[in-house]
Amino acid sequence: MSLVTDTTVQIGPGTEVTHSLLRHATIGRNCRIINTVIEGHPAWPVLIGNHVTLINCHVRSTGTPNAFRFAGWKVDQRQTVIEDGVTFSNARLANAAIGAGSQGFGSAVESSRIGAHNHLRNSSNIVCTTTAASCNLGSEVSKTFLLGAGFVSEHGSSYLSLVAPAEYPILTAAGREEVLTQLPNVTNIGAGTVFANYGGEPIPAASLAESSGSAKGTAVVYTSFVCINCRVINRYGQPDWHASPFDLLRRRDLTLLGFGSFVENKLTGRVPAFAYANDLSQRSHKLGWVLAQKPGILLNFVKKMQSVLGDDSWRLQPLVEGTIRLECQLLQEELEGIRPTLYSREQLQEGLGVLATHLRAGYWAMDESGHWQHTWRFDEPSQQWVCDVG
Repeated sequence: MSLVTDTTVQIGPGTEVTHSLLRHATIGRNCRIINTVIEGHPAWPVLIGNHVTLINCHVRSTGTPNAFRFAGWKVDQRQTVIEDGVTFSNARLANAAIGAGSQGFGSAVESSRIGAHNHLRNSSNIVCTTTAASCNLGSEVSKTFLLGAGFVSEHGSSYLSLVAPAEYPILTAAGREEVLTQLPNVTNIGAGTVFANYGGEPIPAASLAESSGSAKGTAVVYTSFVCINCRVINRYGQPDWHASPFDLLRRRDLTLLGFGSFVENKLTGRVPAFAYANDLSQRSHKLGWVLAQKPGILLNFVKKMQSVLGDDSWRLQPLVEGTIRLECQLLQEELEGIRPTLYSREQLQEGLGVLATHLRAGYWAMDESGHWQHTWRFDEPSQQWVCDVG
């Protein structure tokens, strides 16, 4: 039973409510609402689905705009809506949409949309953010768009401000540019990682309060491994969500972590797919390094993507080889002087050699079900993953 209710509250059968002040709320059946203040607005009531568990809760729905817009993406969540099967041990929610089956422990969510089956870890504080399904998040997540499912930042000391696309640009075997849509983005963010925005002027508006943000950039991150204590610096231009991802890859003023890249320490600017980057100077980066030295990183990414997609894993078939072809084209343009480059001629030649070798050998070929055509095994003497090609 609840201590205080009024006629603006509807509670479904089998629901337990204890020590709660309830106003302007609709709660489904078989829920557990314990020690909670749940207060909505007459025009923006709190809506809670079935089989929801909220323990020490403070849940509000105000209708107050707290919109965040960045380069065409936006978050404007003004009502708290909690779908079926959600569990929050300490639910500090305000104007938050929580997808079915998501879980939170000691988490706070404000003006954000959380996808289905997200796991919000202890101390996660999420503001002005959109997440896809099956994300695992901890620490500070602010002004972030996780558009691809499976993103992981489980540590308690990272700060995220980025765009993680669900669309992957590739080059087909016929040389045609193509975009693979609605794929997972299983980026892994290490502890202590910070996405820092340096500099930038407010976007022009009638007043500073009305400006939708800053002209400084943010990172665009495809499935990438970001090590502990990494500083990803976004101090340049903004991406344009209307632009082709192929155009974004060719810009020099964006911080972009390519598919299958491995990054650590402090960095900025574009990191090519499968590259290793550990310094602000591109001259220190190693192109094609993941394929040549740490293929297990890419194998693990693909395994996670297959797990998220399940029976739809066939959609991964063109991803890896298509990305290798595209990266070869981009680096070749720089080698031939078609586009400006920050790499040395030797870097470009070495990277292109690695990419071309792996493409010719067919190491990363997939069958129609989205699984490897050739067996990858871990060789104990060399402590390396190797591909058994016919």
